Amino acid sequence: MIKPKKSIENLSPYETDFYKKQWRLKLDSNENIYGVSNVIISAIKNFDFEDVSLYPCYGKLIDKISLRYKLNKEQILLTNGCDEALNIIISTYLDKEDEILSYTPTFSMPALYASAQGAKVKTVEYKEKFKFDIETVENAIDENTKIFYIATPNNPTGEVARASSIELLIQKFPNVLFIIDCTYINYSENTTFEDYLDLIQKFNNAAVVKSFSKDFALAGLRLGFVCAKPEIINNLKKIASPYNVNALAVHCGYIALNDEKYFEEIKALNMSARELLYKGLEEKGFRPYKSEGNFILCDFFDYSDFYYEKLKNNGVIVRKFTKSSPISTCLRLTVPKIGGVKYILELLNKKDLLIFDLDGVVFDVRESYNGAILETFKHFANFELDPVEITQVKNLGGYNCDWDATKYLLERHGFEIELDDVINVFQDLFYNPKLQNKEFLIDKEKLLISKEKFEELNQKYDMVIFSGRLKEEAQYSLEKFGIDKYFCYSITADDLIKEHLKPHPRGVLEILKHCPYKSVKYLGDSVDDVISGNNANVETIGVISPGANESAMVNNFRHLSANYILKDINNIVEFLNETEENYEKTN
Repeated sequence: MIKPKKSIENLSPYETDFYKKQWRLKLDSNENIYGVSNVIISAIKNFDFEDVSLYPCYGKLIDKISLRYKLNKEQILLTNGCDEALNIIISTYLDKEDEILSYTPTFSMPALYASAQGAKVKTVEYKEKFKFDIETVENAIDENTKIFYIATPNNPTGEVARASSIELLIQKFPNVLFIIDCTYINYSENTTFEDYLDLIQKFNNAAVVKSFSKDFALAGLRLGFVCAKPEIINNLKKIASPYNVNALAVHCGYIALNDEKYFEEIKALNMSARELLYKGLEEKGFRPYKSEGNFILCDFFDYSDFYYEKLKNNGVIVRKFTKSSPISTCLRLTVPKIGGVKYILELLNKKDLLIFDLDGVVFDVRESYNGAILETFKHFANFELDPVEITQVKNLGGYNCDWDATKYLLERHGFEIELDDVINVFQDLFYNPKLQNKEFLIDKEKLLISKEKFEELNQKYDMVIFSGRLKEEAQYSLEKFGIDKYFCYSITADDLIKEHLKPHPRGVLEILKHCPYKSVKYLGDSVDDVISGNNANVETIGVISPGANESAMVNNFRHLSANYILKDINNIVEFLNETEENYEKTN
C-alpha cells in the first residue's frame, strides 16, 4: 500500500453527509434556510445547456464583481466555494515549518489545509468570550507566523472583527498575510463587505474571501472568490485549477448579484428571528452569544448532549462540538424562520423525566442475556444450569452485570474461570459485531413496550436510559425496534467504572446532572435497580419482568421500599396517568 505524505497521516477528514436526510429543520450547516430567489430558479430553467459541454468562461461574472465592489478585475479570483479559496491561499503561501495563527474556536478547514502542507497550526484563545482583541493577537504573532486567519463574523462564535482593528494589525505585521473570511458578513447589521475590501486596496499583505453560499443560497453550486492585490491573485493562479468553477455556478452568481434586494429581505427576516431565538434561549436560562451571522452559538452547560439528542429526535439537527473543544457544552443553531424558533423553544421546555432500565423493562431478555448466561455456563461446566439460579443470584444484589453473574454461578458450582474468558464466550454468543454472518442471541429479544405506548409517553415525558448494557448493544436493539428516537440520553456500562455500576447510584446521579427535569421516576426490574434509584433519591418503580417469580419480586421491592410496583410494563401509560393517592403499591 502506498502511503500518503507524512503531513496528512494523522489528519481526520471533514465528514459530510453521504445522502440527503429529511429534517424538519436542518440547522447544522448555516445554509440559507430561505432558499434561492425566484430569479435564480428562473435563471437555472433558462440556462443555456450548450455551455455544459464547454469549459466555462469567467469574464462576465468577474466584470460584475468588479463593478459591484469597485475592484480591478486583476484583483479577483473565482473559486469553488470559500473552502477552495482558503486552500489555494494556504497552499500558495505556507511552507513546511511556517505557522498559521487563528483564534479558537473558528472554522476548522484552514488548520486542516495548513497541516496538510506540513505547516504549524497555532491558536489564540479569547481573553473575553467572544470578542476580537488586538493585544491578544499581537502577543501571539511571532517570527514564525506567516498567515493570520480571521473569520468575520466568526464561525461558530458570531462576533465581528472590525476592519479598523484588523488594519492596525496589518500595518504592524507587514510580513504576515492576513486572510479575512467574510462568508457571513452580509448578515451583519453594522459592518459591510466593502469595509474589508478597503484593506486590500491599501495593503500588500491582505486577502479577503467571500462565498455565495450563505447569503445567496448557492451552497450546492459551490461558488466563492478571493480579493487581493494583483500580485497575490497572480500567485494564487499558479496553484488554482483551471476551470475550477462550473458554468452553472458562474451563471447563477451573476444573476444573484443582480438580485440583492432579495437578500435584504432575507437579512431582515434573519435579524428578527435571531433576536427572538436569542431572547428565548436567554429566558430559559441558557447562555446564547450575540451573533452577526445567520446562526447563534448557545451554551447549554451540562445539558448539551441531552438537548442535542432531543432536538434531533424531533427533527431538528444542529451543530455539536467534540468533548475536546473549548465550546464542548455549546450547540450552534442556524437561525430558522419565526415558526421554527417557536418550535425549538417549545422543545427546550422541561418535562417530567422517565429513566428506563432496558433489560426486563423495555426488552424481554429471557432468550438473549439469560440465554447467554445459560450457554456460557454450559460451555465451561458441561452441564445445564437451572434458570431459577439466575434469578436467585440477581436477587442477591451486586450482580447486575451478566458477566459477573455468570462467573459467580460457575464459582458456586466449583468452576474457577477467568472473567476475560467468561466475557469472550458470553459476547460471542450474545453479540459480537466482529463476527460476520452469525446469528446472535440479542436478536431473540422482544419489545415489551409497544411503539404506540412510547409515542404516547413521548408527548408528556422526556425519556432516558440507565442500563448495564454496553452502549453499542443498547443502540443496536433500540435501532432494531425503531425506538431510539424516544430517548434523549443514556448511561450504560461503558460510561462508568466498575465500582460505579448498579447498585451504585452514580449512573442515576449522572443522568440528573445532565438531563433537565421537573420530576423523575426510575423504572427497573431488579434489586440493584431499586437500590440505585433509592440511593439517588428518585422515585423508583419496581417492574415485574416476564418470567420472574412475581410474589418473590413483590416482596423484594416492598422490602427495598420501592415507591411503586408495576406488574405489567405494558400498563405504564395507565399507571403514570393515575395519581399517587389512587394507585396501590402492589398494582
